[in-house]
Order: sequence, then C-alpha cells, then structure tokens
Amino acid sequence: MKALYQKIRILSGKNYGLYKSLAEKPWDFGDFVLEFIHVQGDPYAPPSRVVLRAALSTLGYASEWGGSFERRLALSDFLYRKLGRLVQERFPGKDAAVLFDFAGPEMLVRNSLWIDNGEIRVCLQVRLPGEGRKIQAEPAAEILTMVLPDLVSAGLYFSKADEPQMLEHYRVLAERKEILEQLDTRGLCAFVPDGAVLPRASGLSEMPLEGAVPFASPAEMAVTLDVCGRKIRGMGIPRGISVITGGAFHGKSTLLQALTRAVYPHVPGDGREGIVVDETALRVGVEDGRSVRGTDLSMFVRDLPGGISTKDFNTLSASGSTSEAANLLEAMEAGARTFFIDEDSSAVNFLIRDMRVRKLLGDEREPLIPLTDRIRELASAGMNFILVAGACGDYLDLADNIIVMANYRAECARFNEAAAALVPAGMPVKRPFVAYMQPLQKFVRPASAVERQVKVKLVGDTLLQIGFLVADTSRLVTLVDKQQRFGAGFMLLNMLQNAASNAEGDSPVDSVAGAAQKLCDTICNVGFRNLPQGMSREMSLPRAVDIACVAFRLTAAKR
Repeated sequence: MKALYQKIRILSGKNYGLYKSLAEKPWDFGDFVLEFIHVQGDPYAPPSRVVLRAALSTLGYASEWGGSFERRLALSDFLYRKLGRLVQERFPGKDAAVLFDFAGPEMLVRNSLWIDNGEIRVCLQVRLPGEGRKIQAEPAAEILTMVLPDLVSAGLYFSKADEPQMLEHYRVLAERKEILEQLDTRGLCAFVPDGAVLPRASGLSEMPLEGAVPFASPAEMAVTLDVCGRKIRGMGIPRGISVITGGAFHGKSTLLQALTRAVYPHVPGDGREGIVVDETALRVGVEDGRSVRGTDLSMFVRDLPGGISTKDFNTLSASGSTSEAANLLEAMEAGARTFFIDEDSSAVNFLIRDMRVRKLLGDEREPLIPLTDRIRELASAGMNFILVAGACGDYLDLADNIIVMANYRAECARFNEAAAALVPAGMPVKRPFVAYMQPLQKFVRPASAVERQVKVKLVGDTLLQIGFLVADTSRLVTLVDKQQRFGAGFMLLNMLQNAASNAEGDSPVDSVAGAAQKLCDTICNVGFRNLPQGMSREMSLPRAVDIACVAFRLTAAKR
C-alpha cells in the first residue's frame, strides 16, 4: 500500500495518461493484492478496472468454503451482494468514484466476485480523478489506498455475524443439488415446494409479492422428498406433457414464469428458492423476424411451394410459426429436454390447427404441421412439455397431467404417472461444430480501424454484437440480465476464435452445445480469468443451452 501511495504522489499534476504506469505490476497490500487490468485514458472515459485478490484463509474463512462448487458459489454470491450494498451506500449515483454491479435474485457464477483455488477475486470499477488532462494525486491516493482497503475490510473479511446467512445460501444450493438428483430417479421434470411464493411485487420487480397466496400442492401430485436430513413436501411434475389451465388472472402464467426462472438457484427469501426444474429447460415462443441458418424444420414444416426443401432452412426474417418451430428444434439440438410454452406468446398455427380448416385445406395445401401432431411423439422420445393453455383445448386431450389454477391455488384435474410410449419421431441432428462456426468467422474482426481487438457489445439491452455479428436475445428469457448476455457474447467469441482447436486435441467437441458445455465447465472451476477479455467488463455465466441458442441466432450485421 505504501509503494502505491508513493507512486501516485509522484504522478501528481502530471499528464493523465501516466496513470497507465500503475498497471505495470501488482500492488501488495498485505492481506490482498491490487492489480489494474484496464486504466482509462482520460477522466471522461469508461472507468478503470481493478482486481483485488486474497487468500480465503487470510480473510478468516475455513478451507471448506473453497471446496465444492456449491460452497464456492454460496460464499461468492453472499459476499458479492454484501460488497455491492456497501459500495452503493458509500458511492450512490452513476458518476460514483467506485462502482460495483448489482444482481437479481439468481445465484450465478460472476466474474465480479468468484472463488477458486482457495483465492477470492473481486473486480471493481474505479474512476481515477483528474483535472483537465492532469492527475489529481490526493483523491486518487485516497480511493486506492484508503477506500478500497476499507471496502475489503468491511465487505470481505469473515464475520461471525454473517455466518448464519452464509450457511443459508449454502443450504439452498445443497438442497437444490439433492432435489435435482431425486427428480431424475423419481421421473419428475420439476418440483414446487409447499409454501413457495410465486407472484412478484409487480411486472417490473423481482421482489416477492407481500400477502401472496403461498403455493400448496394438490394431493394427487404431492411428493415428499428427503433432502439434506429434512423432509420437503411439494408438487412433483412428472415427465411427459403437463398442461396448466384456468381462468384469466388466476396464476397460470405466474406458475410458468416461476418454473422458467427456476433453471437457476435463487437467494434465500426470494420465495422461489425451493423450486427446482430440469436444468436444461427452456421457454419456447414466437420470435417474428429472427434469422435462421441451416436448421432442419421438416418435423414441423413440409416442403414449401415450388419444391423448396425445409431440411436446410435459411431466412433472415422468419414468420411467427416458422420462428417458433426453429426455436423448439434448435433448443432440442442445444440439449434442452424440458420446454415451457405459453399460448399467449406462441403462434396459434404452430400450436394447433382447427379441424374445419384442416378439412378444407388438407395437408397438401398446408405445409405447417402443428405441435399437437408431434407432441406425443416428442414426449415418447424423452422430451417434456409444460404448457399454459387457457384457450387451446386440444392439449387437454393430449396431456398426461392437467393442473388447474384457481385463485392462485393449484388443483389437479388429471394425473398420469406412467404415460404410454409411442414410436418416437426423428430427433434434430446436431450440426458439426466447425462447419457451423466457420462461415461466421470472417465477421469476427474489429468493428473499426482504431479497435485492436474484437469487441462484445450490447445495443440496447438485448441485441448482442460480436465484431460484425449480431444476435437478438430478447426472446431468450433464461438470459436474465445484461451480465449473462455479455457472458454469452464473450464465450461465443472464444468459441468462434478457437473453433479449429476445439474440434481437435484430447477432448474434441462435435457440436455447438458441446463446445459451450466444455467452456462452462471450465469457468465453473476457475472463473472467467482464463477467458480472453474475461475481466474486461461485468459478466455472469449462462447455461450451455442458452449459449448454443444465441449461437443459432448469429447473423451478419446490417450495414
């Protein structure tokens, strides 16, 4: 700390660009090390980025907190939120001297704070003060040698008072892991515990609704799980086809939304922390105007007029039904085995075909094959569907299980634990990884002559840009925030730049989903530090299935 203080004092009043000399080496503060990974070029540029590194033992934590993935995620998430609150309290506002990103209720692997190999790493943004083009040494020294150590002391050191909350974070993750294992052995694809709070405070809030009706399992679907030494009762949704129905505003979509967000663990007190679903689950809906490249749609779309085959379908602007068919088939190719569908966000002609229209047109004049014609075959092939249907009554005849929501209370109208199997339809073939990525690689280059490296950007909140490639991620609702979208972007950049090496070596990958899973597994162990540009901005880890679905949406940017 003393060496850094002296260095900053030497720079007093000198050209602002000399701040970059602070990045020449790490600075030892005793209990932790500070390192600059980016130094801003002027006072008005995006803030500088620093990484603080410290051994868990030095901060007072028992070695077990650096052990299992669940332990590391629990402690990382708890400290991340604690440090975030401290920074927000001390430095409110967008122009604050120190910035730290804020998270929703999901517990995710984040590059802003992660633990691996017995070490904690924290990444913060710091605005280095300047007057015009001159360095202001005194306020800079205060931020770097006084404020940051204070934040470490208050936010990262072990505190006995924090231990119950840390253990509660770990309990949620440990129980989730055991429930996931029991879902598989019990033939379930989802579990909703009694007492869960599903409604949110508003459409713009992730906070639980005060006074909400707590969830109670209908007797026919109730299961009791023995988890981490305690028994948990709730609704088990069996594999196969389950329909959620009921009147408008009675909680159908609320239940589906809670299940959709449960692909990630939630923090204690969220109300949804005990909900567990198949971790590959995806929500599928209409996506008018999306690009589709090389997708086999023949399961849902026959050859088009003029003899145009749909086995290798390409378009820059898909229709509603075509986009939903592509979304479902690509999700299956990406590794998803459970699908959430809400009729309100679906194309009607993808979901059903009226019998009178079917009789009038026949199959020869209608290329679309509705999901009702395929869903039983897909279910017999191991796919699970949880659909909200308030108007599409055809699915009531096809369902294994029917859940009726009435005044936010679940009732069981049909329960079939062992559905009859049919002969499965042909599943989507996984496209070879290199063959799919290779045509995209020519667009992976700096977007201007002044940029030295390919940048990952977000245009608005959801349009992801990688060099000259773009992907609209607005309908991928299991990407829960900007940090996850950036995570998907940087991981795809890595996959594009290393496509050839990913397909070779000791553990080659043969698909986009395989490459994404390989990279996710690495990051779960060591964080983002080995990912090129992995500390260049805040990001969190998406699932491999989401990364693959973003890859399938990549197309060249319009100029």
